[in-house]
Amino acid sequence: MDFIAEPDIISTSSPLGSREEFGPNLIRLRVTNQIKELQTVIRDKNTSRSDFIFYADRLIRLVVEEGLNQLPYNKEVIVTPTGYKYEGLRYEEGNCGVSIMRSGEAMEQGLRDCCRSIRIGKVLVISDEDTHEAKVYYAKFPPDIHKRKVLLMYPILSIRNILRSFPKVKILTSEVHPVAPKHFGQKYFGTD
Repeated sequence: MDFIAEPDIISTSSPLGSREEFGPNLIRLRVTNQIKELQTVIRDKNTSRSDFIFYADRLIRLVVEEGLNQLPYNKEVIVTPTGYKYEGLRYEEGNCGVSIMRSGEAMEQGLRDCCRSIRIGKVLVISDEDTHEAKVYYAKFPPDIHKRKVLLMYPILSIRNILRSFPKVKILTSEVHPVAPKHFGQKYFGTD
């Protein structure tokens, strides 16, 4: 049985959520056989750690590539080595990545592979033992982060909570699923 491909990019995540539930700021990659296989391998309890890392890195790269498509560009005309003009694009200045430690650090190499000199910050969020509220325990950002477009990197999110708390944040994901692979960080970094 073949898996039916969806349109290139969709901005809702049916059947688990409607446009009204998540809004226009949730962007999910088109579900292809490749993405479904990658999700299957990283969710399989029998997957070896080396296979997990390999398939997770492939999926991360696809998400990062689409994340870069969401950043602002400027049109630019250049001259090719053969003397012809080419109408192209360049990123606007001032993009950066921020990984939410520790699982988000798995996404840093994928971003660096695509953007060689991009600045990357880090933030560590922990839950308060008494209130269970998330608190920032550590943060190191580029000094001019307030002027930058930020790619916040974390492979496992509670999308509903994020979009309710931060309605202007755009979330790009490869899947919306009621059961998140919470084992991701332990398996990726070998602490399971």
